[in-house]
Amino acid sequence: MFITAEAGKAFGVELIRSDKMDNAIKAWDAVSTGLPPWLNGQDDVETVNMAKHIADTRAKLIVLDLGIAISGDGPRAECLQEICNSLLRRLPEHVSDALRMGGMMMKWNGKNWDFILPGDFGITKVDSNNEITGAIFAEHLAHGWEHFTRLEYHRFDGETYIISNKAFKNRASADGNYTLGYEIPITIVPEWAEMEPETHIENLKRPMFAYFRLPGANQIDTTSPLGVSCFANAITELKAIDVAISRKNGEVEDSKHITFVNQSLVKFAGSHGMELPRFVKGLSVDDMKGEAIHEHVPTMLTDNRIKDINFDLSMAGVKCGFSEGVFVLDGQTGMITATQVEADDRDTIQTIKNDRDALQIAVEQALQGADAMVTLLGLAPLGECETAFSFGDITYNYEEDKANWKSYAAQGWIPKWLYFVKFEGMSEEEAKVLVEEAEKANMEKEGAGLFPQAE
Repeated sequence: MFITAEAGKAFGVELIRSDKMDNAIKAWDAVSTGLPPWLNGQDDVETVNMAKHIADTRAKLIVLDLGIAISGDGPRAECLQEICNSLLRRLPEHVSDALRMGGMMMKWNGKNWDFILPGDFGITKVDSNNEITGAIFAEHLAHGWEHFTRLEYHRFDGETYIISNKAFKNRASADGNYTLGYEIPITIVPEWAEMEPETHIENLKRPMFAYFRLPGANQIDTTSPLGVSCFANAITELKAIDVAISRKNGEVEDSKHITFVNQSLVKFAGSHGMELPRFVKGLSVDDMKGEAIHEHVPTMLTDNRIKDINFDLSMAGVKCGFSEGVFVLDGQTGMITATQVEADDRDTIQTIKNDRDALQIAVEQALQGADAMVTLLGLAPLGECETAFSFGDITYNYEEDKANWKSYAAQGWIPKWLYFVKFEGMSEEEAKVLVEEAEKANMEKEGAGLFPQAE
C-alpha cells in the first residue's frame, strides 16, 4: 500500500512528497518487476526484465565479501556483532531492491531488521543537508479478511527523540486495494500488543533509522531527499532491448521450414493412410498458382538484431554506471587479468566505490540506532565499541592470484605449505607433510651428485 498524505494527518504533520517522485517510484517498480508500460501481447512485445538484472549485478558487486567487525567492551560488542551479522545475512537481497527503487530505509526494531522501500515510508522533516531526520513508517498485516496498518513516527522534539505508534483497520477500495481506515488501539493486533504508544529517548544525535540513498543527482525532483533508480536514465534503452529481443525471438519461432503442396495431395495421402512429414502443409490450387510444390525459406536477421541489441545493452550499461561493453548478448570470452579490469572497467569500479561509500555511511547510522535500541531495551551493559568495514576486490582474478602465490612460494617469500592450503584444498598438516617429503627427496637427489660412487 503506497503511503499517502493520510499517514501524515494521523500525526498532525504534512509529508514532504511530490507527485513526480510518487509516479517515478511506481514506474520503476513496474519496469523492474516485469510489468513495463511497453508490454504488448498483440504486437508480441515481451520483456526480459533487464532492469532487474542490472540492479542485481550492481548489488552483487557492492556487497561482494562485505564484512563488518565490531570490537570493544565484551558483552556490548558481542551483542552488536550478533545484530550486525543478522544485517549482513539479509542485506544483499535488499540492496538490489534499493538500487531499483533509488534507496531504502534500514532500522533495527529490537528483534530484527526492517528494510523499507520508498512508498512504505513518508518523510516529515529534512535537515539543511537535505538528509531525512523525521519519517513515518508503515507496516501492514492481514488476519483473514481483515487488514491492518501500523504507523511508526520517528522525529526529534528539541533534544528528545520520540517514537510514536498508531494502528488502523484498513478500508477496502473498489480496485481491490486498501486505504488507511479508522484508528484502533494498538493492543488489538497481537503482533503489536507489546509496543509502547510513545517512547522518548534522550542524548541521540542522529535518527534511529538510516536511509541508503543511491548516489547521483535527482533530476526528477531536485528538492526531494530521495534517490533515483539505478536504471532511471536508461528507460529508452530498456524498451529498445525488449522490443529487439522480442523481434529476434519472433523470427526464431517463425523460422520453421515449410513445404507447401497442393491440398489434393494432402487429401490423397490421408485417404490412403500415408503420413506426411510435419513440415508439409497443404494449400488450395489458387494459392499454389500452378506450382506443384512451393518451398518456404524464412529470412533470419539474427546477426543484425544481435548487433542492435548489444548496442542498446552497452548504452544501457553505460547509463547505469557500468563501463562500456559490460552487458552483451554473446558474453565475454577468454581470460582477463585484474590489471586489465582496472584499466578497462574504471567506470564500473568508480560506480561501485561510490555505492559502497553511501552504503557504509547508512549502515553505520543504522548500527548507531541499533546501539541506542540495545540500551533502551537493556540487552547489554553500556560500553565503547568500534566498527570496521571490509569489501571484496571486484577486480579479483583467481587464476592470477594462484599464479602469484605460487611465485611467492618459489621465491621463499611465504611457506610452501601455505600455498597448498589456500589453493589445493589441503589441511595444514597434509600440506606440511607433503612439503617436508618433497624437500627430503630433493636433498637426497642433490646429495647423490652427478657421479654416484659404485658399491
